[in-house]
This record gives sequence, structure tokens and C-alpha cells, in this order.
Amino acid sequence: MKNRFSFFTIIVTIAALVLGNLVVATHSGDACGSDWPICNGKIIPDITNYRVVIEYSHRLFTTLLGLVILINAIIAWRKTTDKAVKVISLLSLVLLFTQAMIGGMNVLLGTPTGFTTLDVMFSLFLLISLIFLHEGLQRGTGNVKLNEVKKPLVIGFSALMLEVLIGALFKHFQLSKLLFEVRNTNVELANFTYVIHGLLGMIALFFIGYAVFLALRFNVMRKSALLLILLSILTTFGGFVVKTEELSPVTSSVHMILSILTVALLSRMTAVSYFNQKKKARQI
Repeated sequence: MKNRFSFFTIIVTIAALVLGNLVVATHSGDACGSDWPICNGKIIPDITNYRVVIEYSHRLFTTLLGLVILINAIIAWRKTTDKAVKVISLLSLVLLFTQAMIGGMNVLLGTPTGFTTLDVMFSLFLLISLIFLHEGLQRGTGNVKLNEVKKPLVIGFSALMLEVLIGALFKHFQLSKLLFEVRNTNVELANFTYVIHGLLGMIALFFIGYAVFLALRFNVMRKSALLLILLSILTTFGGFVVKTEELSPVTSSVHMILSILTVALLSRMTAVSYFNQKKKARQI
């Protein structure tokens, strides 16, 4: 496999997201207190408390991830002359720094309301940038049929990212609560934001569905398209179950993992179609 280190970086990032989701699902964010990088004032914390183990493992793992992403960006910068790929490599570092700052503030300030949402959001955007970076380093196939799915994929993917961004901000600023507080003067803003969020979701669903239809019709990325359908169905069903039933942290984690894999696969398909005509990256 070409560009193995960039692929390895993606796998490590997904693992970090899964571990971070486990922290949220088990309410382990405060397990180490506001001490950083140590845990509750100790270099080796109490390992008899599973929440401490989860939180401290996440801290150590994300530290390693930061180093891996830094190395990956340097390698990518040196391996290519493509300006778009170079920009994405820099973007991955910017997102890494931003996510690290949010994560650090989340710990030092005692997990204030909304910061966990922003932490997860920027982690997801970081994963997406790494997927685009990996595909940008690959050889473009020049497959004319891929051009048929490029436009709907890019539009659907862009709408989905905007939906995620607005949804995260919606939760961060607690606008959802304003919908039920009629006396609050900001209820119109909350309602408008909610409508935009839903509209973007419908746009994303339409264009992604259309792109999958075209992929199957023109026999391009067929396996990815079928897998995306399966993951989307499982994610939707899982989300419905989680929101209607009070289930265990494990169930919530499984739903979040499915969501991460769905976004990752969609990002990969979009990146492949976007870089379809790109030339092979310069090797060192």
C-alpha cells in the first residue's frame, strides 16, 4: 500500500476518536481532575478505577497521536508538489493545534458545558483532513466515470459538514434549550438555527443518496457505496434506538463508532472523486 504512514495516521486517529467517545459515554472526563498531564496529582494514577484508566489512556494516546500527525504532515509536505495537498497538510496541523487547545481547556476548566462537543467536532474534522491528505498523495486514476459522482459527493459532503458544525455550535451554546423557553428573546435565533440544521441534513441526504446511486450505476467505488448504505442504515437505526431508549454507555459508544466510520467512508469517497485527475505525488 502506498503512503502507508498516512494510512497508519488515519487508523490511529480513528482509534483516538473511539477512545474519546468511550470517555464521554462512561462520564470519565473528570476522572483525572483538572491536573494535566498528570492524573489526580500522580504520574501513575489509581488503576483500580476504570474511569481513571479510560481518561488517562485517552490523554496518553492523544499525545502520541499529536506526534504521529506532525510527522505525517512533514512527510506529506516533502512527498508532493501539489499545492492542494500541501494546504491540507498544513490544515491538519492547524486542526491538531485547535483540538489540542480545546481539549486542554476542557481539562483545566473542568469540562465546561459545550467544550466536549467542540472537542469531538474538531477531532472529526481532523480525521477528515487526514483522509483527504492520504487520498491526495495517491495516484489519480483518471477514471471518467468518477467525474459523474464527484459533484453530488462534494455537495452532499459539504452540506453534511456544515450540518455537523451548526449542530455542534447549537449544542455548545445551548440553543436547543431556548426552543422551550418562549420568554427568552433569543428563541427566534434558536429556531432559525434549528431549521437551517435540518435543511442542511436533507440536502446532504439527497446528494449523498444520489451519489451512491450514480456510483452503483456507473460501477465506480461500488463496494464503498454498498458499505456506505449499510453503515448509514445501522447508524440511523442506532441513533433512533439511543434517543428513544435509555441504554448503556456501550450501546451509545457503538452508535458513535458507526457514525465515525460512516463519515470516514464518505470522506474517503469524496476525496477519491475530488483527486481523481491529480497526478502521482512526487516520491522522495
